Formats: sequence, C-alpha cells, structure tokens
Amino acid sequence: MLGVLSVLAQMAIVAHVPDTAFACDALDVTVAVSTSGSRIPRLVTPSLGPFDVLRNDAPRVRYNATANTLVAEYRFTITTERTGSFTIPTFEARLGEQRVGSRPMMVSIVPRRGSPPPTVVARARIDTSGDLNLRIASAPDTVFVGQQATYEVAVFLNPMVRSRLRRNPTFYPPEMQAMLAYDLPAPERGQRRRIGSQCFDALVYRRALFPLVAGRLVIPPAQLVYSTGISASSLFSREESHELQTDSVSIVAVEPPAADRPPEYAGAVGDVRLETQLDSLHSRVGDPMLFTVRVIGSGNVKLFPRPEVQVAWAGLVAADERVTIDSANPRIGGAKEFDWVLTPRIAGEFDVPPIRYGYFDPSARRYDVATAAARRVRVAPGTLASSDTGSAEPVLGIRTRYGGPASPPLQSRPVFWLVMALAPLPALVTRTRRHVSARKQVTATLADPMKELVTATSRDAVQLRRQYVRALALRLGCSPQDFTHPGALDRALRRAGVSADIAARAETLLRDLDAAAYAGTGEFPVYADREAKALARAVDGEALERRELPFWIPALLSAVILGTASVAIATDLAGAHFARGVSTYLRQDFSAARDAFADAVVQSPASPDAWANYGTASWTVADTAAAVLGWRQALVFEPGASDVQRHLEAFRSVGPSAPGWVPSLPRNAMVWLFAILWMSAWLIAWWDRRAHPLVARLATPLAVVALLIGLIAIETETRITGNRLAVVRQTASLTSDPAIGMDRGPTVGTGEIVRLAGRRGSWARVEATEDRDGWIPASHLLLVADRRPPR
Repeated sequence: MLGVLSVLAQMAIVAHVPDTAFACDALDVTVAVSTSGSRIPRLVTPSLGPFDVLRNDAPRVRYNATANTLVAEYRFTITTERTGSFTIPTFEARLGEQRVGSRPMMVSIVPRRGSPPPTVVARARIDTSGDLNLRIASAPDTVFVGQQATYEVAVFLNPMVRSRLRRNPTFYPPEMQAMLAYDLPAPERGQRRRIGSQCFDALVYRRALFPLVAGRLVIPPAQLVYSTGISASSLFSREESHELQTDSVSIVAVEPPAADRPPEYAGAVGDVRLETQLDSLHSRVGDPMLFTVRVIGSGNVKLFPRPEVQVAWAGLVAADERVTIDSANPRIGGAKEFDWVLTPRIAGEFDVPPIRYGYFDPSARRYDVATAAARRVRVAPGTLASSDTGSAEPVLGIRTRYGGPASPPLQSRPVFWLVMALAPLPALVTRTRRHVSARKQVTATLADPMKELVTATSRDAVQLRRQYVRALALRLGCSPQDFTHPGALDRALRRAGVSADIAARAETLLRDLDAAAYAGTGEFPVYADREAKALARAVDGEALERRELPFWIPALLSAVILGTASVAIATDLAGAHFARGVSTYLRQDFSAARDAFADAVVQSPASPDAWANYGTASWTVADTAAAVLGWRQALVFEPGASDVQRHLEAFRSVGPSAPGWVPSLPRNAMVWLFAILWMSAWLIAWWDRRAHPLVARLATPLAVVALLIGLIAIETETRITGNRLAVVRQTASLTSDPAIGMDRGPTVGTGEIVRLAGRRGSWARVEATEDRDGWIPASHLLLVADRRPPR
C-alpha cells in the first residue's frame, strides 16, 4: 500500500469530457497528467469507438522548476452520429515502470432537433489557422454496384473571412465517369461548426452517386474560387483571388454476391416493394387492358429492370415505362412504373398471377423478393376467338381482300399544279378581250363583213362568193382558204355550234357559188342572194364566239384522264403474297403470315391493305414497334381507315397534339376541296358580269377561302405523310446531350410515335408528348418515311 501511495504521489492522471452532447457535435476530451521531475509521461489512448477522432493536438507541457513538477495536457476532439449512453475507457499514463489510469467516463449523446448535419460537416478536420477550408467526404468508400454513395464537399469560413468576401465562392464540381449522379438538396438550416473558441459557417454541396460498373472509380478533385478584399474596412479595396482544390476520392464498387441469388433477380439494387394495377377487372375477349406494375423504394430507380410477367390466358405486350425520382431526402428513392397491354384470348374468370421481383438490399447485405398479390379478372365472350377453342378465327381481324396500291397523292402530280396554275388564264384573257372589244365595238360594227353581206344587193357571183366566204371565215375565226376543200365549211360550222341543217345548207351554197364563179359566165341561181343573207343571219345567231370557247376545258379533261391512267394497279406478285399471308394468318401461323405481308409491302409499298395486315400480324407475334409502324403506314395511304384507327387508339390514346395523330378524313379530301374552290372562283371570274352581276361578286371571296383551305391542306397532308416521324423500337431514356453516360431524362416507350427534331451522327433528337424531348440512338427508331418493313 505504501508503494502504491508513493507512485500516486509521483504521477497522477485526470480525464474530463462533457456529460451530455448532441449527436454530431464535437466533444473535447481533456486528459491532464502530472508527475514529478522533468520527463514527459507517455499517454496510451484507448479505443474511442463509436466516436470518431476529429483532432488530436500535441500535448501542452508546463514545468515548475521550483517544485520540480511537470503537467502535460492532452486534448482530443471526438464526435459520433449515434445516440445513447457511451463509456469512454481509461486513459493510461506511463513513465518508465510507473503506470496510472484515469477513471472511465460516461457520455450521453442525445438527438439534435431537425435533420443531422452532413457527414462532412461533423467529421471534417478544420485548420483553424487558415482563412478558409475546403473539405471533402465520401461515405462509404466501398459500395455495391447500384448502391448509393454520398459525395459531400464543405466550405468552412470563419467570421473574419466572411466579412472580407466580395461575392459568394464559386464551386466547380468534378466530372464523374461510370456513375449516375443526382444533386441532393442543401441542408435545411445553416450549418455551423465550433472548434475551440472559433465558429465556422459551412457551405455544403452534396451529390448521390450510383456506380454502374465494378472496380475502383476515381472522382477528380473539385475546385473552389473566391475573392477577398485586402482591407475589410473598405468596399473599394483591391481584391485578391484565391483557388482551393480538394483531393481526389476513390470509391470501390463490387458486384453483389453470386451466392443465394433468387431466380427472380434481374439486377435491382435497393429496398423495394411492389404494387399492381389493372385498369379494368371486367373485359371481353379481344379487348385490350392496361396492366401496370409499380416498383417503389430506395436506390437508383431509373435502372430498376422490368419485372417478369407471364399470363397464359392472354396476350401480353410490354408498353410504356415512367420514372419518378425523389431526391428531397439524402437517400435517393422514387417509383418506376411498367405497363403491359393485356389482351384476353379466352372467356372465363382468371387470375393475373402474383408478381415476384428479386432485388439485393445493400444495407442488409442480402437478397430478397418483393411480391404483389394476384388479381381476379372476369372475361366475357367477345368477337374474337382463342386458339385454345379450336376456332380458326384469329386474335385480331385482318383484311382478306387486296385492293392494290393506293393512287399517288393528288398534290404529288405535276399535272395537278399545272392545271391550278392555268386556271386563272381564261378569266384574265377574257377580261382583256372584253375590254378591247368594248373599245372597238363601233369600228367593228361598221367594218363587219357579215353586216355587209346581209345588206349587199350585188348580182355578181364572184363578188357574192367573196363576201360570203369572208363573212363566214371572220365569224368563225379562221381563214377563207380553209373552205377550199369540199366539206370543210360544214365541219367548221358544226365545231362552232351551228346546227347540222344550217351547216349543210351553207356548204351547198358555197359549192353552187364556186361553180358559178369559176364557170366564167358570172351568173348564179336567183335564190343565192337571199340564201346567202339568210345563212349569214343563222350562222351569226348560232355560232359561238372564240372568246366564249372554254379552251381550258380540254386541258382539264386531258389532265384528269392522264391522272386516272397513271394510277398503278396491283401486281400479281404482291397479290399472291397477300393471299398467302391471309391464308397462313387464318391458320394461326402468325410468324409466316407476317413475313408474307412484309413481302407484299416490299412489292407494293403503297398498299394500305398490306401495311394494315403487316401491323396486325406483328402485334400478334408481340412486336409492338413493327405493329405500330405498319398501322401508321396504312394511315398514310388510307387515313380514314376505321379498323387501323381503332387498333392505334387501343394501344395508345393520342390527341391532335400528339406526333402520331392522323385526322380521320378521306384521302386527299382537303386537296380536292381546295381545287374545287379554286377552279370555281376562276370560273365565276370568267363568267360574263353583265349577265350575272351577283354571281360574279363571289369570285374574290371564293379565291380567298380556297387559299386558306390550301394552307390547311398542306398541314393536314404533312401530318398524314409523317415524313418527320419515327416509331421507338424499345423503351429508352432520353439524354440531354448525344453522348454515352450523360444524365438520363424522360422515357419513351416501345411503339411510341415521336417527331424527329434533328440528327447528329448516330444520334437523333426526338420530341414526344407531355413536353418530353432529348437524344436517343438512331438505331432505336423505325422511320415512317422509309416505307419499308423492318426485318
């Protein structure tokens, strides 16, 4: 006992720590060792878990030479996120053979109100001698592929430096490869850290990282740029720019263990649960229903794979996918929805089987399976039969008669535009002629040979023949020499609208005058004078004037005849492929039927029947993208097809604002309406205003309406042809930039019709409904403008 007392007299140790602290607060542990003599004892530090040591200062030594005693003071700064009561073990001081220990200390860690401070704020080592500290943290250092790792950077400023800052510091985050990154929200309240007698304000940047591949992934250094004034008392003092840089951070990503993997596991990492939804619990055979599986939980929701769904009593086609990300919490989560189009094949009462979804929980380090309960569906008999019943009627009806290729669009024919361009000419020429004729009416009346013939009293056969031929030739608009050959006058008069009797009498009189004139006697029958005058009056009354002859009508008739003759008929080869496809489809050999309809489309790309059946056969073999492409191509040539419109509406309901919407109108309806109004306007303009003044006023309004209809027709035909449209081959996420590894945005589903907005190399920029746009590999698209079936 005396020896122990002597040791205690020579060396003593005392440790102190606050009894209570908040979680994540820094605690100062002070250990004081006193001893006689001038030698500094060695302090043995125990394990301080679950506390983290933030700082371990060098001992402060005070030596009293008079008393020959020495006191060494050790200071530790520790912190922990855990709450509860914890024991700090004994600190031991050693000096030679002497050993002495402190008493164990109890510390109560209570939770702080509000959210805990970020890890980088609680654990960063701060240099109190520096003006500004930039610290980085990444927890944990080793994660599984698909598990979240939180990347944090904190900027610590003391009050003096904050007063000298000219503007907020500029932070440049690093580029992160082979990882998906999500920015996390800033802490709800300002973060502060107290070190000794100093307080530091913390500005925190946080990002959630999800490794995509296994291996050692290095995050490059982050940079911080800030400016301070040399003098804090003046706003106009000179500035100094400073730059700080963090160290690089490494994250080791490992694959989930291969052992104990359930058969349902397809790569999901996180903590998930399932929900299912069916848009209707009552249906009919052949009526499609929408089946949705919702995967909810934490983790990289965007990469959750599609669950495996099998329904024996119905056809199942994968459809759209939707992702909702919740990044408001430090732990990323959300939901991903998967759609299927479920088409019953047989009637009865059935269950949609339970859905099992395997996943790996990185927190528990084990595999698990989330399940969703079965759903009962009642299927009534419908118009379509199932293959299980032995009926030869297929799942979806097809067209059994081949109507050949559709005629080319009216606006694609040069003759159409030629006729539209020539339509104003008759009215313009007639107006000009009428204007000139009005000015020369008096002179023309005095010099009219027809008037001279009617008033003539000559008995000379040569003079009478000359007046007679000259008057008829001028009236008919031809040359007198045209009547030299027998029968020429008769034909000319009949072409001008003169009756056959008058034309025959005029021809007979001309031949009698020829005989008298060329006989040399100069005599002619006594009736010739009166007959010539009577025929002149009759011809003048019956014959049409040249300006009244609608010379554009033959041109229009020729254009119509040429257009009708240019319509292509179906080739025997295309018809044979179509018939073979119908036969194999009715035998329910759907793959062979699809190939046959594809061959028919190759032989006749403008056949709406072949395209419609190709789309139906593709739908039956679960090729959604090819089915939508076939149906959309059929609407190019037959936009009013109700069966095709019904199929597309059942797959995905779209409105007029959607890229794939086609108005249900007859082919070329708007173009024909424009042509009719345009031709009518110029026909009315050609009409004689004096005879129909009220009708003539309609020409200008009709022309304006025709032009407006023409603009609408251009927009309508552009929508129908779909030259800037494409069908998505498979569900994919759009990216903000055409590069691999960029942040992924909204999702486009299989079979969705999108509008092409641009191309760059092997990437295409697309626009979809609900303001979704972005870049997608061009290989994921089927272009509507190709007019070729995919192979």
